[in-house]
Amino acid sequence: MLLKIYKTNQPLVLVTLPFVVLLLWYPSFSTPSQLIIENPTLIFNLFVSRSPITNNITALILIISSALILNNTINKNAFFNRNVYLSSFLYLLLTSAVPKLNTLHPILFSNLFIILAFRRLISIHSQVSCKSEVFDATLLFLLAGAFYPPSLLLIPFSWFALFIFRPFKLKEWLTPFIALGIFLIYYFSSFLFLDNIKLFSPIDILNYSIYVENAHSYFFYGIGFLSGITFILGLLQIHKKRQRSTIQFKKMTNSMAVFFIWGLFIFTITSNHTKTFEFLYLLSIPFIISMTYFFLYLKKTIVAEIILLALTVLILINNYF
Repeated sequence: MLLKIYKTNQPLVLVTLPFVVLLLWYPSFSTPSQLIIENPTLIFNLFVSRSPITNNITALILIISSALILNNTINKNAFFNRNVYLSSFLYLLLTSAVPKLNTLHPILFSNLFIILAFRRLISIHSQVSCKSEVFDATLLFLLAGAFYPPSLLLIPFSWFALFIFRPFKLKEWLTPFIALGIFLIYYFSSFLFLDNIKLFSPIDILNYSIYVENAHSYFFYGIGFLSGITFILGLLQIHKKRQRSTIQFKKMTNSMAVFFIWGLFIFTITSNHTKTFEFLYLLSIPFIISMTYFFLYLKKTIVAEIILLALTVLILINNYF
C-alpha cells in the first residue's frame, strides 16, 4: 500500500509528508525535550528556542524542506526514467529513526545545506562555465560546517565533482579556494565583534559530537539491517542500469558513489574518535537514491511492499516504545 502510494508520479502525494513526519515524531511532541549539546556552534544557538515545542516545529520544517529539495533534485536530474516521490518518504523515515534525535539539532541544518550543495554540483555537467555552481556549493558546505563542524570534511567533494563532470580548467579548480577565503575572512572578523566564538582545530572537528548513545533497541538494529540490505540491493539495480545508460547518467551515479565513499571514509575516522554513528545522517543522499532504486525496480513488487511496510512499522515501534 505504501509503495503503491509513493511510487506514483503524481505530486499530490507530497501533501501527505507533513502528516507522515508528525506521526513519526508524535512522541517527541507528547513528551517534548531538548537534546543536550555540549559545544553548540554560535549560529545554531541563534535558532534554538526555550520552548521544546517551537524547536520541534523548526526541526519539522527543516526535515520536510530537505526531503522536498532532495526529491526535486533527484527528479530534475533524471536519476529515474520518470518523476518519483518515494525518495521524500524514505528521507523522512531514515532521518526519524532515532527517537532522541527527533528534535532540533545541528545535523538537520547541515543536511539541508549539503543537499543544496549536491544539487548545485550535480548540475555542472550542463553548464558552459560552472564557477558559480562550484562557488555556491563550497559556501553551502561551509555553512553546513558552521552548524555541524564535521560537515567541513565534505568540502573536497567540490573538486571530486569537477574531476567527474568537467575537463580540467584552472579557474574552476581555484573557485572553491575563493569561497573558502571569503568565508574565513568573515569568520575571523567575527572574533572582533562577538565573544565566545570557538576556533575549531582539525582534532576538534573529528571529536565533535552531538549524540552519544551506545544502547539501542532490537528494533533499531532491525531498521539498520533492512536499510543496509535495501541500500546494497539498490546499488546492484543502479549497476544494471548503468550498463545500458547514457554517459550523463554514468557521471551522475559516479558522483553519488564518490560522495558515499568519501563520506564513508570520513565516517570511519569520526566514529573512531566519537564512538557515534551520527555522521551517517550526512550520507542520506546516496542512501536515499539507492534505496529508491531498490523499491522501484524490484521485480517482485509484493516483496518490496512488505519490506517498506516492515521498515516503516519498525521505525514507528522504535519511536513509540
